[in-house]
Amino acid sequence: PPRCPQWPYCRKHCSYCNFNKYVVAAVDEEAMATCLVREAQTLLSLSGVQSVTSVFFGGGTPSLASPRTVCAVLEAVSGAAHLPSTAEVTLEANPSSATPQRLTAFRAAGVNRISIGVQVRAVGRGGFVPPCHPPCPLTLLPPQSLDDKELRLLGREHTAAEARGVVEEARRLFPGRTSIDLIFGLPGQSLGGWERGLEVALGLCDHHISLYQLTLERGTALAAQVWGGTLPAPPQDLLADMYQAACTMVVAQGFRHYEVSNFARK
Repeated sequence: PPRCPQWPYCRKHCSYCNFNKYVVAAVDEEAMATCLVREAQTLLSLSGVQSVTSVFFGGGTPSLASPRTVCAVLEAVSGAAHLPSTAEVTLEANPSSATPQRLTAFRAAGVNRISIGVQVRAVGRGGFVPPCHPPCPLTLLPPQSLDDKELRLLGREHTAAEARGVVEEARRLFPGRTSIDLIFGLPGQSLGGWERGLEVALGLCDHHISLYQLTLERGTALAAQVWGGTLPAPPQDLLADMYQAACTMVVAQGFRHYEVSNFARK
């Protein structure tokens, strides 16, 4: 079974996100690492799980965590259960906190797959054998979009150019193990604009892509703007056309549509 440690901190609140997350001036990294290690040990002990096939670091923005914290959690998992070298270890990453130096450090800590939030997020597979090797898959929190206007609407920190640069660097460090997430159905987004953005994304993606329809969540800034009439709500027929067009485009590029929102080449 999978193990999913959560890093609940972000640098800012994105306009569409209602996940449990916190924006604070400073994080007590040592205390947080201790809690995550204790949680992993406790849950594995209580569940009686003998073998862990995948570890997924989600959030929040887990790429804000120290690679030392990631390493400590993986050591705790491998100490409490069997974590084979074939296990998948994915880290969600935001382009604004996924510098080449940090990606390299996460790989050294045991991450072997990365999911980049180009507009959303993703997941992956890998393995860990103390001391912090071999590298496991890393997952970057996708930019959610490769269009600067859409990124500003979503409240993302990075630009489209920065997102592309991070994906390219991740592919260099994690060849065949980089996933990107995209969101569609944004207020004012057209079918043609979505298709053009997806075409660019497919040129960057090497093995996995997740496509999520925007959900307007109560309590978020974006939902308030749409429900208040400041921004237009996309018609349902347009959303269906976007999804169908995306499925056709992605499958045509050699991806297998294995789940409603997820496509993989392997």
